[in-house]
Amino acid sequence: MNKSISAELAANWKTVALFVLMVLTFTGCGPTRVPVQVDRPSALPTTGIKRIAVMPFEYDNYSYSDLAAYATSIAADEVRKTNKFTLVDASEIQRLQANNQSVESYVDAMFIGRITRASIEQKSETTQGYTDKKGRYYPPVTTYYSKAEVEFNYALKVARDGRLIGPVNRQGTSSRSSRDGYPSSEALLRDALISQISVIGRDVAPYKSTEIREFAEDKSNDMIKAEMKQAMEHVKTQSYKLALQSYLGIYERYTSPPAAINASIMYEAMGDPESALKLMQKVYDDTGNPTIQVRIAILNNILADKAKLAASEKEEAQGQSSVDKISVFASEEIQKFLPGDTKIWIYNSSPGNAMVEAVVDNITASFIRKGIGLVDRQNAELIKAEQELQGSGSVSDEEMVRLGNAAGAKTIAIIGITGTGAMRRLQVKVLDIERSTPLFQSDTNEKWQL
Repeated sequence: MNKSISAELAANWKTVALFVLMVLTFTGCGPTRVPVQVDRPSALPTTGIKRIAVMPFEYDNYSYSDLAAYATSIAADEVRKTNKFTLVDASEIQRLQANNQSVESYVDAMFIGRITRASIEQKSETTQGYTDKKGRYYPPVTTYYSKAEVEFNYALKVARDGRLIGPVNRQGTSSRSSRDGYPSSEALLRDALISQISVIGRDVAPYKSTEIREFAEDKSNDMIKAEMKQAMEHVKTQSYKLALQSYLGIYERYTSPPAAINASIMYEAMGDPESALKLMQKVYDDTGNPTIQVRIAILNNILADKAKLAASEKEEAQGQSSVDKISVFASEEIQKFLPGDTKIWIYNSSPGNAMVEAVVDNITASFIRKGIGLVDRQNAELIKAEQELQGSGSVSDEEMVRLGNAAGAKTIAIIGITGTGAMRRLQVKVLDIERSTPLFQSDTNEKWQL
């Protein structure tokens, strides 16, 4: 086979497998089945986490160091493939940590892992040589067997408060045999690792799972068999609505639980598990058939996961809007103390913090919409003042007033962040330049919490 074609098939093995399954499903090979797409939540609660740094895997034995480096690379790839997170450079996080600096402004969580055990078992078996009836001699043959086992764990460490989400413990195995000596130990250990580490994506992010539903049969009489066969023809042509109507009709006419089960599968295939569950509950009430309980349990599980995903999306939206809410609140509080003909300089005292930058941008946009005078961001004196402030560390109110006056401002709004973890809040101070006096200082009210 052409190498490029082989590579493409390997890269899209899930698509190929699904295609083969559908061919088998609709050509009569084996029981008739249909694939359905099910949305599943991540195994770990990662709501609110958007930025992840995959830190180098640690190891309990130096001999595992190469395997740990490989695990780090694979873990980063799996997290990247979820398309849910922004990957942050781990070396930058390490630099900040080495200098005892907070990483909260740069990352939401760090993916950490450890190789706890890696072992290789080897054995060989040799057959006896023999001569067959025609006098041909067959020499002894030695077969070499190798088995690898890898144990590791991983977790997410939340940057804000240091709590761990996890850990997840995994154990992977891989084995091979050869007549040309023992198989490569390094390759076996990597295979054992990949067999388990490839599910990281499902641990940290929601995913779609392709699940197989097998159709039920009803052979209680020839009339039902004929109608079930006709309904199946609609399934094979993927005319799911017609198949659904046919199965529902069979159930209504004959009170056939298999027909109802198949109708519920059609609802699922069309993305309506709620209707599938409602039907199954009605059928169970009508017939008391214990087989229906299995379907009810499956559908309840799907809908429970759907509810989790909806709750997570709602929480994500609320988390996203928290910056917007505090921006509106801060903007309104600042405006209460601004003179009528002011020209304000909005200064970010926490440069590099994404949340403060977003708040400053939101307040600036709000003031522009309301016609409140702002110092031009391209003002040379303003640029010089901000550069001077950023290079000088802590600055007094008097110095702020001097710099603001040079930039042509009448009022200064100093916006920054203070505290960490649950105590993190937005800090706002407003200074009147003409009078050299403070006009407003935010307090510890929970409305300022970020």
